[in-house]
Amino acid sequence: MKSPKIIISSGLNQNIDNYINALELFNTKIIVANPATAKEVLKNKYEGLILTGGGDISPELYEYRMENSDSKLCFGTSLNRDNTEFQLIKDAHEKNIPIFGICRGMQLLNVYFNGTLIQNVNKLHYENMYKFREQMNKSKGIGNFDAKKYMDIESDFHRIFITLGSHLATMLGSGGTLKVNSRHHQGIGHKQLSNIFFASAYTIDDGLIEAFENKDGSIIAVQFHPERLDEHPKQIAGLFKAFVKRCNKSM
Repeated sequence: MKSPKIIISSGLNQNIDNYINALELFNTKIIVANPATAKEVLKNKYEGLILTGGGDISPELYEYRMENSDSKLCFGTSLNRDNTEFQLIKDAHEKNIPIFGICRGMQLLNVYFNGTLIQNVNKLHYENMYKFREQMNKSKGIGNFDAKKYMDIESDFHRIFITLGSHLATMLGSGGTLKVNSRHHQGIGHKQLSNIFFASAYTIDDGLIEAFENKDGSIIAVQFHPERLDEHPKQIAGLFKAFVKRCNKSM
């Protein structure tokens, strides 16, 4: 099997070991891009881009497209990281290089392509993470945020429905229902979804979008965290396997 070069986005102080470990199962060469390194990283040839989880998207990037916005609901923002990852998206999209967005990465893709966000969908989860807000806002993604404590927050779990015939269903081997983890307090509904994307998975309880994709499947994004392999059925690893296969085709 070929070894495609895949860029993984990251905050300056972010632990991305789970993403790296998941990709290393499938014979890849990994390049980490953060706000300090992305410009140099993009000088390299690469075959795939993964946008990772993290803090909220800076509301100034999308709230002007909303009727109502409350920036107080957003925390852990880093406009520097957002703009850096916008450049990564732009470069990969223009070169038709496969993109896989995860959690924050899904939300960022939606904002980049003129969508918006629901700024707080889960009051309990938001309160669970509120204690980190002051620390994260002080650091703006580059300083004092205790990433280990964030990683130790327990995931919620819920069931989603995967649209039959979608690229996501093909990557997982089937459509239908699946239990996944949840570590987000913002989200995307149909009103917020960019018009270039199609919803490929929904939460069963409230109908929020849990995954989307573009028509040709060059962009796939999920709201849950498949890189936390121990929290999912084995078929979840198929997302990374299928993504690497798509990256091989762009070599």
